[in-house]
Amino acid sequence: MQVAMESINPPWKLGMQVLLLLLLGCSYIRCEEWCYDKPSCGPQTWYSLGQCNGANQSPINIETRKALPGNHLGPIDFIGYEDRMRPYSLVNNGHSAEVKMKGGAAIFGQGLPGIFYLQSFHFHWGQSNAPGSEHTINGKRYDLELHIVHTKNNMSTEEASKDPDGIAVVAFFLKKNSNAPVMNSWKTLSDLLELIPEKGDSVRLNGEFALGGLLKTVDVNRYYRYHGSLTTPPCSESVIWTIFPDLIEVSPKVVKKFSKSLCFTTKREGRRMQNNYRPLQESRNRKVYWFQE
Repeated sequence: MQVAMESINPPWKLGMQVLLLLLLGCSYIRCEEWCYDKPSCGPQTWYSLGQCNGANQSPINIETRKALPGNHLGPIDFIGYEDRMRPYSLVNNGHSAEVKMKGGAAIFGQGLPGIFYLQSFHFHWGQSNAPGSEHTINGKRYDLELHIVHTKNNMSTEEASKDPDGIAVVAFFLKKNSNAPVMNSWKTLSDLLELIPEKGDSVRLNGEFALGGLLKTVDVNRYYRYHGSLTTPPCSESVIWTIFPDLIEVSPKVVKKFSKSLCFTTKREGRRMQNNYRPLQESRNRKVYWFQE
């Protein structure tokens, strides 16, 4: 009987164990889980993460009438974008569809403080017939937004996040159009989304498309430029944004594949990856520049 009594934890010890589990659970959620679709971890809760409550946050609405002449800017040179072997994996990272890139591609040009090397690209979208771009132009939101991420002097993303000008993101808008020209690169990419339905799923790429092929219809000789942040936690305010207003028109089937193919977690949980865009942030009188060659 004495042995049995000694094997029972006293109430205070049980209480400490429960408290420890709760604390560990909360810590895990804070460090690991931010989301778009739940009140407990959605964008309205991000203010406590990293710099998400900062003064120079993204995305913003670009008001064209307020854009300043970008006399200090120039054309952007895109190097290595046409190499079909550079994209090496397509990943469902639990927040978006991300394409990771082999090294070597880069952008540079007047107004960029150095050479910025391509790291990856990803997308933001809405649902069904609702648009889901992050930035808007004169209040208009588009179907999808493509973000191509580069770091200065090929720094890691973590290192670049600590540099006020460490990251350069070029952004393009996608618009569905039943009469859009057939673009096999977009069809190929959107078809591959069906292979990565759950968080952590990935597929190796082997020359199926080039990043340049996704952009071949865009006029890259005019753009908006401003300084802001990453649009996901930790929302580091280290981003030089270049926003191209010329639209990429794609088949409605391509847009549908994004909003129907992926889940934030598992198919069993059923949280379809939709509306994965951050609400607009205050511009706070930041200067937005316009360049046209």
